[in-house]
Amino acid sequence: MASIEKRKDGSYRVIVSCGYDVSDKKIRKSKTIKLPPNLTERQKQNELQRQKILFENEVLNKNYLDGEKITFAEFTEIWIEKHAKIKYAPASLKPCLARLKDRIIPELGHHKLSKIQTYHLEEFYNKLRNNGSRLEDFYTPTKNMSEFLSKYKTIELVQITGITNKTCLRLKNGEKTNFKTAQKICKVFDLDFKKMFKRTNDSPLSDKTIKHHHTDISSIFTLAERWNLISHNPAKKVDLGKISKKQVKYYDDEQIAKLFKELENEPMTYKTIIYLAIDVGLRSGELCGLKWEDVNFETGVLTINKQRQYVSTFGVNERQPKTANGIRTVTLSSQMITMLKQYKQKQAEDKLKLGSAWENGEYLFKHDDGQDLHPTRPYKWFMNFLKRHNLPKITFHELRHTNASLLIANGVDAVTLSKRLGHADKTVTLNTYSHAIQSKETQAAITMDNLYSRLKKKCL
Repeated sequence: MASIEKRKDGSYRVIVSCGYDVSDKKIRKSKTIKLPPNLTERQKQNELQRQKILFENEVLNKNYLDGEKITFAEFTEIWIEKHAKIKYAPASLKPCLARLKDRIIPELGHHKLSKIQTYHLEEFYNKLRNNGSRLEDFYTPTKNMSEFLSKYKTIELVQITGITNKTCLRLKNGEKTNFKTAQKICKVFDLDFKKMFKRTNDSPLSDKTIKHHHTDISSIFTLAERWNLISHNPAKKVDLGKISKKQVKYYDDEQIAKLFKELENEPMTYKTIIYLAIDVGLRSGELCGLKWEDVNFETGVLTINKQRQYVSTFGVNERQPKTANGIRTVTLSSQMITMLKQYKQKQAEDKLKLGSAWENGEYLFKHDDGQDLHPTRPYKWFMNFLKRHNLPKITFHELRHTNASLLIANGVDAVTLSKRLGHADKTVTLNTYSHAIQSKETQAAITMDNLYSRLKKKCL
């Protein structure tokens, strides 16, 4: 909607309202108009109306873009619509929008797009590295809150509070959350906020998280550069310094043996999921996206060509794997094939037993009534399983790291491992599992010693 206001110098300003940005601030575009002095009042009004309509059409048709005038926040809104929402999967889009809203826009949003320099970006990243630089405080449940939450099942908390399943589970495990969530749960149950949560003096953002912020910013400037709104992308010259790698966690042989022992008396569905995660190194979303048609029992080959995920505000969605190399075929161990046959037989028996009550889910992993397993269930079940059996805490994704470490320790080369894991190339594999590969150095030295011994014997 456009409006006109007269300025003190006799000119006029046309203002067009364009909704709200990611920080819920009104977006307005304006243009100054100077009319010829010899116009009658009627001619002035007609000309102003004409200019108002023209400018409003320019704004609505996105023809008004000017790198000297448009702010970083304004252009970011365009980038979200024209790029992010089209290119990004929901699981990537949601955290990206959160980074923009919570940190990037408050820091850089007011600057004109063309005025932001490499210096501004490096200053911003330095702020993120400093302790206390987070723009949002976190709150950890106190003992009182933990005792209160233990009275409820996770699904009951979700239904009562409207908070996501994963967040409720994290709270029950005593993990931190943001102020909005902590306040919401206290309001729903009429609890004293100060007694139920303590403010967390959090550590600085990790190098990896700062790199995510940089990737978002660089993508925004790349689009602006391609559209000729700026002469160059200031993010290209940013020096992020050395990015420290977080060493991946995984189970050793002894821990895996205990894990398998405890799995023996667990439900067949989850036993099969955990075994398959370790056997092939599948991601949770890839496991939940499997169908029986993806399993070839004759050749022992498993096809991975989709993933199924749940993202709050987006719901459950099925997509292709995160990279082109994620679409792959892998050979299953004979033990895994046997277990999958047993699991399929159990499903057939359950279906026969339930008759018309069977849900006929679409995917391989189902509940006992045939309903498809929700994508969050493997993670939730695995966390409870580890707690029940007093096993070292690792994430579900770290079963994938366990698979990789096992294969490396037993002589599988990086190229083969990269293909099985669905990495973009072997460099990703080498960087991710450099710790495991490094541990093979001693073995390499022993191999050379044995070679020298054999060669010396031949010379005698």
